Amino acid sequence: MTDPRCRGTHVTGLRVLPCCSRKEIMKITTLRRLAAAALAVGTVVAAPSAQAAPNSYAYSAARWLADQLTDGVVHNAQWDFDDYGLTLDVALALEALDTRAGTTATILDAFAQDPTRYTQYEDSKYAGATGKLAVTVQLAGRDATAFGGHNLIAEAEQRVVTTGASAGRAKDLGDDYSNTITQAWVVRALSTAGSDLADDTVGYLLKQQCDDGSFRTDMKDEACATGAGTIDATALALQALDEAQDAGEPGLQDDIDEGVDWLLDQQRPDGSFLNDGAANTNSTGLAAATLKTLGEPGAAGSAASWIVSRQVTDAVGEDTLLANELGAIAFDDAALAGGKTAGITVESRDQWIRATAQAAVGVDAQLAATKLTVSAPTGFVSGGKKIAVTVKGLAAGEKVTVTIPGARVTGTAGDAGSTTVQVPTPTSTGKRTIAVTGARTSRSGAGTVQVLGAKKLPVSVRSASVKKGKGQRVTVSGLAAAEPVTIRYRGKDVKKGKASSKGTFSHTFTVGSSAGKKTIKVTGAFSNRTGSRTFKVTR
Repeated sequence: MTDPRCRGTHVTGLRVLPCCSRKEIMKITTLRRLAAAALAVGTVVAAPSAQAAPNSYAYSAARWLADQLTDGVVHNAQWDFDDYGLTLDVALALEALDTRAGTTATILDAFAQDPTRYTQYEDSKYAGATGKLAVTVQLAGRDATAFGGHNLIAEAEQRVVTTGASAGRAKDLGDDYSNTITQAWVVRALSTAGSDLADDTVGYLLKQQCDDGSFRTDMKDEACATGAGTIDATALALQALDEAQDAGEPGLQDDIDEGVDWLLDQQRPDGSFLNDGAANTNSTGLAAATLKTLGEPGAAGSAASWIVSRQVTDAVGEDTLLANELGAIAFDDAALAGGKTAGITVESRDQWIRATAQAAVGVDAQLAATKLTVSAPTGFVSGGKKIAVTVKGLAAGEKVTVTIPGARVTGTAGDAGSTTVQVPTPTSTGKRTIAVTGARTSRSGAGTVQVLGAKKLPVSVRSASVKKGKGQRVTVSGLAAAEPVTIRYRGKDVKKGKASSKGTFSHTFTVGSSAGKKTIKVTGAFSNRTGSRTFKVTR
């Protein structure tokens, strides 16, 4: 039977909690195919008290999100229900960006009318929903112990197992949908509140950390093996541990560092993060927000730039059906392409709101424009060989792309904000431009390198026949200006020098007393740039 108070679902982690009829649930769960698992469980971290204003991309996303509310909640027009979980995602994004406080207040006022519409259903009580609502209330500066007639902290504590192998687990009453993501919300709520059970919930959350530093999504009482972690669970768990540490929980830094290292290892060269094998703005936005908070601005900035390229800006929306959706962020490339041709439809709007709510905070990690310093070999380099290119002026962890005609190499900046990559050079001769781009196109630099390709050098002599003891003059052409050149005669170097501005080099030498056919060999800057000439020495 459908709960008359509830016309929707509460999505938490990977599952949809039953708030509707079975038929409605079957329809609504198809939305999960269109969005990442963590969308409706929130994505943001607490905003610092003196946080700077969000950048233009994040502010645009926040403004668009605020426009998606109806009487303080997100209403799903496709299935005609108020989506309270998604509404909290919007509130959390606005709080993290420290903008549109009035909108957040309207949202919480709507929740305060009856928090159980979100946290309960009939006899079921949901740990993650309670924790998430409590965190939102705390971030907004309200009292989570007296919200809408409910003590959300006490209700979250009631969901915590206190004995046995599952001690510390925040578990649902009724059908249990709890997982690492919902556990993270309870950890944050209880840690901020100074609950006596905060330590226990942190301990159980740490049980979900795998040997490689990641966190698995499905919770178990047993230790986690390497390879079971996910981006979303890891990012949200790290946010919770960071908040617990700020609240005074000791001994967490090593666990946080291991999780951060794992996240960094998962980032693709273009800055994105994968979920189920495909890059999307949800997981990438969540990772960006987490990495920024935990002191990895370069990696966060690279992720932010990837997200921005899937956001509706004036340029993206111009002459498309997205022109009136400025600030919205597409889930992936397919969603953006579909939006341009069909607009954001009743069927697709849910996905766009979820993607934007999760990615908005990640977008705020965008790095400022800057000119990067590029260093490359200053002399000649042999075509086809690799050269070391050093880039400076990056943020630690920032992804960088180095391009030279015919080759493209990526790298990651170290703690000092620099990196050196090995770049293959073209095989042909010429002055080649090295183009470098950091997290965004406005973070760029350039350099040049003089490449010399393989070549047979023309060699000429003044006389085809020279008497013993007399002089022969040899001229080498086809060289690059100032190219080093060596002339050898009878197995010995007779002259070394540099080519003229016209690419020639001449030298006169004594042919010696040995008569017969003789060969002059010349070598340019590299062993694959050679030439020779034969003449006779007569008596």
